[in-house]
Amino acid sequence: MSEDRANYSHAAPDASKAAAAQACAGFIQLVFFDDRSNEALILGGAGFLTSDEWEAAWAAVPGFNGHSAFMADKMDANRDILTDRTVSAETCTKLLGAPIDVLINRARKRERKN
Repeated sequence: MSEDRANYSHAAPDASKAAAAQACAGFIQLVFFDDRSNEALILGGAGFLTSDEWEAAWAAVPGFNGHSAFMADKMDANRDILTDRTVSAETCTKLLGAPIDVLINRARKRERKN
């Protein structure tokens, strides 16, 4: 997974959908369901240039068999969710390269700005 981690970012998603659709075959987005605000917060994600790269990255995201506030969304080039799976906080930390509390706080700050 360390090779895949380089593709993931916890930066604010600021690219337009049209520009992103031209550049990527698909995306994987990591989401936190915040009980405090009753909102789904985007922690970060990655865009993939080829379908093969996108499918391989999705296959490498481990599902979590239990209760979790974290979800991975597999999204097409238009950022429509095709499927999702429950993931652990540890998976989010590994893929995004930051502690989970930092990721959640950044996502909350971005949400407050919007």
